[in-house]
Amino acid sequence: KDKFGETTGSFSAFVFDMKTWKRTGNSFTGTMLAQPDRGYNGTGTTNWTARYNKFSITFTPSSTGGAQNQVAITLSDTVKFTDADGTPMTALDATSSGTGTRAGFPAMPQAYNGRLSLDGEGIVINPDGTLFVSDEYGPYIFKFSTDGKLLSAIRPPEAIVPKRNGADSFASNNPGVGQPTPSPANPTVGRQNNQGLEGLCLSPDGRTLFALLQSATRQDGGTGGTAATRNNTRMLAYDLTGATPVLKGEYVFQLPTYVQSGSTRVAAQSELLALNNTQFLVITRDSGFGRGYATPQSIYRTICLYDITGATNIANTAFDSAATPIAPAGVLDASIKPASRSVLIDLNDSTQLSKFGLHNGPSDDANNLS
Repeated sequence: KDKFGETTGSFSAFVFDMKTWKRTGNSFTGTMLAQPDRGYNGTGTTNWTARYNKFSITFTPSSTGGAQNQVAITLSDTVKFTDADGTPMTALDATSSGTGTRAGFPAMPQAYNGRLSLDGEGIVINPDGTLFVSDEYGPYIFKFSTDGKLLSAIRPPEAIVPKRNGADSFASNNPGVGQPTPSPANPTVGRQNNQGLEGLCLSPDGRTLFALLQSATRQDGGTGGTAATRNNTRMLAYDLTGATPVLKGEYVFQLPTYVQSGSTRVAAQSELLALNNTQFLVITRDSGFGRGYATPQSIYRTICLYDITGATNIANTAFDSAATPIAPAGVLDASIKPASRSVLIDLNDSTQLSKFGLHNGPSDDANNLS
């Protein structure tokens, strides 16, 4: 449990505080910041306060295999995220109509109880110790002080902002108990429900912030589920060298596909890491397979390498309006060259997993990957 008595749950994202990272022999130690998703999974969403946890970590890698003892993690602290005035944020789904109004901020996702809604996904540490957190609801990027207080918010291009009935509508169709469902269930344009800015990272020099939408927007072929038309998603690049972040790059990342029961499905992405200013690692995977699921064997889980060298930069063009889709019905506009993609690591590789006593199904025991 964390210091507030809540179970820590899983990680929706984590990042190492590189100022604390050190090597002794073949072991590495340091502090890792990680955030849960939006609290407890159940019917709808709950009034749980978004937060991040600090972990002390020791990593002793092995290339030959053996026991599952390479990583040791100890929870050391927990910080809750609050509004600029100190009011706790909530994991409750945002209301379908109406937004949170705060002086000096864009319109933001807000729950029926008046608190700002946050479904935190990516997290990064800035050189000055402040944090950026990407969000599913907005999908926004929020900046927080080290003690969790909201400092600013980045509103993405309008093509990504979810809208119903022609207005901002940040609901994800996961209402709290007793609350109404949005109409229509999914936004007309903008991000799909629960398909917000999943990946977030800084360039190694700390001068650029990158954010990756989990899958295609509604107008770009995003139709919910794992449909084959939702593979053209967007990565945003913000210049951090000035007083406020400025959008300087926007690129199409085409997600890989896999075949399930004879149908082509699109793998969602779960995390983004910049190797430099042009090359990125992205976790791409199926959903609903593996440890704890009815089907314990995954079909597709990889780490892909994307490269934007030569890709079309669509930032600040007509494509930033939902009226000009990048991929109507999932077919990429001929004027756009996407980032290149190749598979770097197959996380389902049975030979490599078996070195550590792990496996990818078909039996569902404690050594099966989640």
